[in-house]
Amino acid sequence: MQRIILAILLFCAVHASAAYVSTSIGDSRIQSENDIYKPGGIIHWSLEAGFFNEPENLVDYKLALGIDRFGYSHSDGDGTVSLWEVYFKPMIWSVTYFNVMLEFSPYVGIMFAASGITDEDDELFFRSFGTHVTIGYEYRLGYQINEKFFVGLTANYHTIEYGFHHIPNDFGVDHALMGGLGLNLQYNLPW
Repeated sequence: MQRIILAILLFCAVHASAAYVSTSIGDSRIQSENDIYKPGGIIHWSLEAGFFNEPENLVDYKLALGIDRFGYSHSDGDGTVSLWEVYFKPMIWSVTYFNVMLEFSPYVGIMFAASGITDEDDELFFRSFGTHVTIGYEYRLGYQINEKFFVGLTANYHTIEYGFHHIPNDFGVDHALMGGLGLNLQYNLPW
């Protein structure tokens, strides 16, 4: 897996005509109906590197690799489940008009760490790297301040699709949708 990610990064760095780095911070909570006792949110955080970015185009596409943290809290904040993943966005579509950009991106990720899992078996299950695939999507709406900086609102949602069909605390759904709203800052690299 590490070799594949390095190969993609090397290919993009050599062939990309433009690149960017982006970070988001926001809310993450379970969006599906659930049976968790007093559910709540945690801080979602992500760091992303993107390639083939050309914000001067009306319609643009790019791709990105990133890392993020998401999850939820329960028992009125006494417990939290924090999940970490590496993700790949193979196609990011955006429309920019008068420096206002609307963007949509589906992505796939691989979870590599988790904390706050209460059931011992689920905790051991989570520790096996590469068995938990997430599918997600993200929307961004924001403003291109100048050639270098973009600031916007983001809505980011994940569902765990493979290898983990029972979320801890048994809240009654096989594929829980987790995510929420946040703020995003993007810096277009001088390429």
